Amino acid sequence: MPYDNWHLSRPPKAALECPHTTPEECQNRHPTAPVCREHKGKFKSKAHGKGKRWQARWRDPDGVQQTELCRTETEAKKYENKMRSEVDDGSYISPAGGEVRVSDWVEIWLAGLKFDNPRTFQRYEQRMRLHVVGTSLGKLKLKDVSATAIRDWLASRRELLEDSTLRLVFGNLSAAFDLAVDDELIRKNPCLSRSVQAVKPKRGSTSAKELTIKWYDSEKIRAELPERYKALVDSGRGLGMRQGECFGFGPDDIDWSHEDGPMVHIQRQVAHDGPVLVFDNPKGGTDEDPRDRWVELGEDVAEALLEHSEKFPPIEVTLPWRTRDGEPVTARLFFYGREKTPIQSNWFNSYVWKPALAAVGLIKPLDPDKPGRRWEKSRDKMMHALRHLYASMMLAGGVDIYTLADRLGHADPAFTLRNYVHRVDGAGEKVRRAVRSMYGRAA
Repeated sequence: MPYDNWHLSRPPKAALECPHTTPEECQNRHPTAPVCREHKGKFKSKAHGKGKRWQARWRDPDGVQQTELCRTETEAKKYENKMRSEVDDGSYISPAGGEVRVSDWVEIWLAGLKFDNPRTFQRYEQRMRLHVVGTSLGKLKLKDVSATAIRDWLASRRELLEDSTLRLVFGNLSAAFDLAVDDELIRKNPCLSRSVQAVKPKRGSTSAKELTIKWYDSEKIRAELPERYKALVDSGRGLGMRQGECFGFGPDDIDWSHEDGPMVHIQRQVAHDGPVLVFDNPKGGTDEDPRDRWVELGEDVAEALLEHSEKFPPIEVTLPWRTRDGEPVTARLFFYGREKTPIQSNWFNSYVWKPALAAVGLIKPLDPDKPGRRWEKSRDKMMHALRHLYASMMLAGGVDIYTLADRLGHADPAFTLRNYVHRVDGAGEKVRRAVRSMYGRAA
């Protein structure tokens, strides 16, 4: 039924001076006065035709009356019939549930997550806060999020994020909508619509077939780095360490008398708990499964580390374990800053590594007066690229994928194949030699 937006016994503002008391009489005397053709003989009020003036009514499965405002009578009747039909066939979902805003629902979804490593939650929370909660999508109600809204959000995030990061954020957002579907707040997950699936970031869409930093690039970068950081290149490309593992690497992690020759025990990394630096297990490690590993120490890498130690003797560093409130742990480190403190990764990447990349022509500096990044996007050329170089050189040297996965600390060799295998220089000649060798053995 409509709200009373009609003046049935009073003329409109244009005819307030008219002495006639009925609309019909006034209309006869003032044929130019605004009258609604749909509701004959009734003068329009200021609110006529504006807003949601028709109310659909139905009872939910619990027998409680529900209402929804609509713009037209036809729309109200259609909506009411739809709700009643869903109550009858058991597919009813209360429209009130979808009133929750996306930003609030994301907080609810995050609160239900639990990880062994507290920093994993911090990464989830940071991604969602920056790229969902703080965006226009976060202001929408769950029921108002359409496939178009998700596509527009993806387009806006692609300007800021690499595809690999956007894929993670999109996966988290889709999981949050899955929870809303399970709780019967919305009927379907808008992230799973065909139109969205067609444009979402695909796995491997940015996986480089070619190495982004080849051996000669690493040599140039090494030459541009300050003296105290040069051997970091050898730790990355010669031992397959992640950046944090390089920063947490020390002389006590080397077993010079190992039965298989000198070996490096990769058992810690320097990580962040918010703004606080901490020691932690290698990536993915827990107290039950620390994910430590042993890697062969080659002569050239050993020589580089010994030369580095002569110039910059290792120092003892004490940091909390895993969290800022963790037990203090002391370790000797090869690499540290000029103030003899552990290396902070964000500082190192911005003020040491990227300037070296720019110096050898791998990236370009942006306009210093322009807000935002000082350098162009270079995610695939950060220190982690040295780990990819290590993996490709090992495969090219005949190391099998299972052994390589173990040295990289990967639980699944398929992950190693999917992400760490690249073309190497001279691959065509190796194919020819392999074919010649095969025919030679057959003969």
